[in-house]
Amino acid sequence: MKKAFSLIEVIFVLVILGIVASISSQIIVQVYESYITQNAIYRTSLKTELAANQIVNRLTYAIQGTTIAKEPNKIYDENMTTWAMLEDIDVMNNPNHKKLIMLEWIGYDSDSFSAGATPYWSGVANYESATTTDFETPGSRLSRASKIIKNLSNKKVDLGGLLEDPAVLFMNSNDYDVKCMGLIDESNTSCIFKVQKTIGEENNLTFTGTVPKEVTERYKLTWSAYALVPEKQPNGLYNLNLYYNYQPWNNETYKDGNKSLLINNISVFKFTENGGTIQFKLCATENIGADYNISTCKEKAIIR
Repeated sequence: MKKAFSLIEVIFVLVILGIVASISSQIIVQVYESYITQNAIYRTSLKTELAANQIVNRLTYAIQGTTIAKEPNKIYDENMTTWAMLEDIDVMNNPNHKKLIMLEWIGYDSDSFSAGATPYWSGVANYESATTTDFETPGSRLSRASKIIKNLSNKKVDLGGLLEDPAVLFMNSNDYDVKCMGLIDESNTSCIFKVQKTIGEENNLTFTGTVPKEVTERYKLTWSAYALVPEKQPNGLYNLNLYYNYQPWNNETYKDGNKSLLINNISVFKFTENGGTIQFKLCATENIGADYNISTCKEKAIIR
């Protein structure tokens, strides 16, 4: 006589299989949800870190005293309601400055300065022999600096006089003021001076427009200003764009430069400056379905 399962035993087995199947499906769902979440966190963390590092690399070479915060598409305002020196405000913590969301500065030419074993422009001026038309910069190799500037600016700027001119800022000058560099008032460029390489000379720079009232021992050579501009998207978040290769001393604004997307879907972009140290915070968001969002923030400081 063959033995068979009773109905109770069959039902008991089915119940156990149902429980096991239910637990397994829950585990699979949880593993999948965890994978989706962790993957989104990794992606947002990676792209935020990459964007933050790009910002650090650019701001490291910002000329001291040229970093400003302002509202995009606003004109010059003597009362400073549409712009402010970054060192005078705290966008990180002060809600009154939320509208000053654009960060702009003039960067010195770090590429040709550090391209050779010795700098291609020394940053030192012989102010004793300087005249109202030119000055000597000992130890410089200006032809090589000109070639690097021309290549990096996509043949827009060089020291040879055939394209747009770079400019110099004299450090510790009494005339040194961000208001007269073209960043705030496009018509006022009286304290940033356009230069060309003197023909046949490797260490002489000639002024091509407004000449300085004084030449100080230290100077910075520049061929571009930079702007970090958050632009609002239909989803309520922002794309953070870097603008470069434009010259305020040639009456250009950031919109005349090249545009590069650093990171999309940012929810926070805050910054401040204290004692020459620039600090910023950047947060990016990614939607993982329905109303669920993943956010990652990076906060960095640039000590110069």
